[in-house]
Amino acid sequence: MTFFEFPELFITQIILVVIGVFWLLKRNDEIPLLISSFLLYCGSYRYWAVTTGLSRGWVRLSNFGFSPINEQKALIALSFITFGEFCLLGFYILFQRQYLPAWNIGATPFPLSPKWSQRILWAGGFFISMTLIISSQIITLTRAGRSLGFQISAYLYLFPLALIGTATLILCVWKFGGFRTLFTKIFAILTLISVAQLTFGPSGRFQFLGWLIAAGVIISANYRPVRRLWVLSILAVVAITLFATAGALRSPTINPANLNQVAWERAFSAEDANMLDGFVLLQEVYPDRLPYSLGMEHIEILLRPIPRAIWPNKPVGGYMNKLGLIDENTGFNLGISPTLLGSFYAEGWLIGIVIFSFLYGFCIAKIVHFSVQIHPFAGVLLRAMLCAALVPLLRGGDLPGVYAWIGMAFWPCFFILWLNRQYFFRLPKFAPSAPDHFKSGS
Repeated sequence: MTFFEFPELFITQIILVVIGVFWLLKRNDEIPLLISSFLLYCGSYRYWAVTTGLSRGWVRLSNFGFSPINEQKALIALSFITFGEFCLLGFYILFQRQYLPAWNIGATPFPLSPKWSQRILWAGGFFISMTLIISSQIITLTRAGRSLGFQISAYLYLFPLALIGTATLILCVWKFGGFRTLFTKIFAILTLISVAQLTFGPSGRFQFLGWLIAAGVIISANYRPVRRLWVLSILAVVAITLFATAGALRSPTINPANLNQVAWERAFSAEDANMLDGFVLLQEVYPDRLPYSLGMEHIEILLRPIPRAIWPNKPVGGYMNKLGLIDENTGFNLGISPTLLGSFYAEGWLIGIVIFSFLYGFCIAKIVHFSVQIHPFAGVLLRAMLCAALVPLLRGGDLPGVYAWIGMAFWPCFFILWLNRQYFFRLPKFAPSAPDHFKSGS
């Protein structure tokens, strides 16, 4: 039995997207639009694509004991997602009342010496080299029968995520005029091309999507809201297309001549946005097979970094692991992401969704507010990292694993900000009411 039918839920998510557009135009803040657009695509649009036959159908995990997904179950899951989206955006808008400036980049150049620009480029070369070495080693280990999810150190296979932070840093330094010579600009271009090649593929789709979103935030940092809306919308279309293309490459029988057609079909059918399916599967687990975690999944974020070599009996993450449906003998790690709101649901049903929507809305709002009060370079970099991190976070799944993804992706950015905190964080506060700080460069 559902309280709402699909038209009401679909219209609600559309209204939330419109509110996101209004919020961007009114306060130059892209966060509500990013959240509402993502959840619309993997929520109502996914439901519509499957029920109209545009998609191949719901995810099937009957071999793991899950019953088939039907429209009624999906509608219930969509109701929870829409309710959680409403709560998350409502709390965020309640706490984030700050207008975000379109910084005059020319008046706020890169604050560090040229040596730091060169160091960032050399670090990019180092990470690219290490990624090639580590990827080769992981391939060797998996071919030898080692399980990626259980028998290979997460620190090893997550290390290449540092390429996302490196690309984000390079783009931000360039935006603020940190590369002043032809050599450094050529080196930066070659590094970005290398990062794009290494992150674009079936297994690195979210790496590629992460730094592409960060790039959009950085590039449009000095644009006025209307122009930012156009830039971010165009970039979103490009990102979805490339993401679908990378997803199409997962098929070993794909014909290169039909790659573009297959990619467009995947994008329009939301084949890669099956988080609604994941929420349905999650509802079958909680509370019938597993009790609500009551905040333990968030506490596990602090426990996950402890190596299993030190703590052999460390609890496993993800409900598939906890149910014993997969282990090191299966040779793979499976799980259908249920969106971030699904993780809230697993913490405590409807009450969990409300409580954690409040906490996340408050924390994200405070991060955005803080980004306005620090040096513009640090503020733009912080918001770019936040928007990029929201993609895997909104996708949901094993939350400790998601936060590990975010930490390993952006530790180079945090490292640079911390080393130069006297330049970025100890300056006089940028008062939002002061007009001089809000002159737009474009």
